[in-house]
Amino acid sequence: MAACKRVGYFGPQLGALAGSHRFHCRLISNRAFDGKLLFLVDTLALVRKLEAKGVPTKQAEAITAAITEVLNDSLDNVAQTFVSKADLQRLEMIQESKLSKFKSEVQSSQV
Repeated sequence: MAACKRVGYFGPQLGALAGSHRFHCRLISNRAFDGKLLFLVDTLALVRKLEAKGVPTKQAEAITAAITEVLNDSLDNVAQTFVSKADLQRLEMIQESKLSKFKSEVQSSQV
């Protein structure tokens, strides 16, 4: 049977995406953050690796769903925690401007 490739969010909709052909389709979880970051997990490969180690299919699917959810949540946290380079440069320019203004005020008050 020919394998197919599907791209979609992994999680509660696993059954909806995979349907009855879940063993013949490659599910790939993805998540986009502001259109800049894309995180892909080959869920079928992960399920197959777990099955190869003796994990029953239902458990392998549940473990894969949990791992993918944790990874996506972690990436959400990282995306909210860090500042982009452009934002950092903008803030640096503002800080330099304020420092320059402060220096000017100090010099003018000493005269």
